[in-house]
Amino acid sequence: METSQDAAVPTRLFASIIPNLIIVLEHTQSAQGVVTPQTKQALLQATNDFKNTLAQAKDYGAALPGGDLNFQEQNELILMLEKLRNHRL
Repeated sequence: METSQDAAVPTRLFASIIPNLIIVLEHTQSAQGVVTPQTKQALLQATNDFKNTLAQAKDYGAALPGGDLNFQEQNELILMLEKLRNHRL
């Protein structure tokens, strides 16, 4: 049985995407042409963290229920819902 905790969106995961990207960018811009084994390792770690975060977010998004409608079907559904909304107003 699925609990509400299982169905919850992992906000920490999605909230960490931008900060992880910023860390990668900071590492690439802070080196100022000086490349040491330590800066290479820090950049590698930051890049891997960012890559793993994106992969987890992608996997989570792909596993979400729905998404079975193609573009035309989505537009038809939106039009139907707008008509229903306007009819109720």
